[in-house]
Amino acid sequence: MSFSEVSRKIIRPLAVLLARLGVPPNVLTVLFTVLTSAGVFFILTNRPLFAALWFVVFAPFDALDGEVARLSNKTSRFGAFLDSSLDRIVDGLIFLSFIYVFRNDPFLFSTFSAALLSSYTVSYLRARAEGLGVSLREGLMSRYPRFIGVVALLVLWGVWGKTHLTYAAAVYTLLLLFTVLQRLYIAHRRLKTDTKRD
Repeated sequence: MSFSEVSRKIIRPLAVLLARLGVPPNVLTVLFTVLTSAGVFFILTNRPLFAALWFVVFAPFDALDGEVARLSNKTSRFGAFLDSSLDRIVDGLIFLSFIYVFRNDPFLFSTFSAALLSSYTVSYLRARAEGLGVSLREGLMSRYPRFIGVVALLVLWGVWGKTHLTYAAAVYTLLLLFTVLQRLYIAHRRLKTDTKRD
């Protein structure tokens, strides 16, 4: 069972209630983006375990807007667009908070900067490929593995300190870079095949 399926099971009772009350899905998208983003405060104040807990608690609610939209027959292309766009904002805020906290550490500053760029590139490659009519969901560090990785980094930092975070952040960023190359390769093969068919 995937992370998204587990999330939908957890939030379904609440989704049913909100759908009956007529709460607009897009309002939920914005609300839970704000609430999830608030976890960045704990990173900025050097409380990584609180940040990890915060993100884990609010992670299942990422699926709430979509579930409410399906139950109330209010799915829309704009809703999907808004959800994806705000997800990127949350990702950016998390990585930027790491970059700010470790701004005086050249290695971690560079590592998290590279992680931010790689994370955005991974998401962009999928969006661009799909815009060209090609599915591109594969990749080692798709959205939920990236999220789990961030939580793991926060836990390592909180329990074992900065030294362990340094090694883990390097591995995390390398995996993101690998995923960029992986998606480029897959997109190349699929787009090349489509060209031949034309």
